Amino acid sequence: MDAKWSWQTDMSRAAIPFARRVFIIAAVVAALGLFWQIAVTGFGIPPYIVPRPLAVLDAFAHGWWRIARHAGFTLSAAALGLLSSTIFASVIAIGFSLKPTLEQASMPLVLIFRSTPVAAVAPIMTLIIGRGIGTSIAVVTIIAFFPILVNLTRGIAATDPNAAELLHVYGATPLQQMRFVRLRFALPYLFTGLRIAGSSALLGAMLSEWITGSEGLGKMILDDSEMRETELLWATVLTSVVLGLCIFWSTSAVEHRLLRWKA
Repeated sequence: MDAKWSWQTDMSRAAIPFARRVFIIAAVVAALGLFWQIAVTGFGIPPYIVPRPLAVLDAFAHGWWRIARHAGFTLSAAALGLLSSTIFASVIAIGFSLKPTLEQASMPLVLIFRSTPVAAVAPIMTLIIGRGIGTSIAVVTIIAFFPILVNLTRGIAATDPNAAELLHVYGATPLQQMRFVRLRFALPYLFTGLRIAGSSALLGAMLSEWITGSEGLGKMILDDSEMRETELLWATVLTSVVLGLCIFWSTSAVEHRLLRWKA
């Protein structure tokens, strides 16, 4: 009985901050919607440029199935690209830590690779891979790779020297030190890179869709603009904004759950 009461008490305590956060978000959204309506009405902005909030909501209500279908393509490309970039960046960052000379030799190539305009790379990826989700995944991988690599490399280098020295005294190999100490200390840096790369991944997927004409929110925005469906255009843009925020919040939530040991 005491355990059940304690569990219910913990759940109720956890629900209070969540309810407060939801209320704050709802209040901010309502305030932005009111400001939007006042600005459009006060400045007399034509509906074909900036529609009223209620018109955008009506367009979303009637076209939500289409937005959801295209959002699924964009999120799939962003998630797979983010996963592949995380894997590649982790392998390279570990290699940089184990072999510092490898970092000195490879970092200029990484910087050149990072400086290449994505708008120039996407058509090349289209020729190699073809039009479809594969090109979007490749573009997202290119965009998200650099911030994850830089933050993870810095995190591995920021390991507590006392902890690393302790494992060295006990005869741990470099790989064991990497597994049990360095990667654990690098996790906050990894999540920092993921938060930066998450929003960029969504934008990269949409950019690829604009260029290649494949399915996704990017193509939908382009089509709505050409068809002068302003209300649906704004609904799609706002959906992409909400998805970007959800990626950021989800990454922060996973970080908070995995890094409780640092509290």
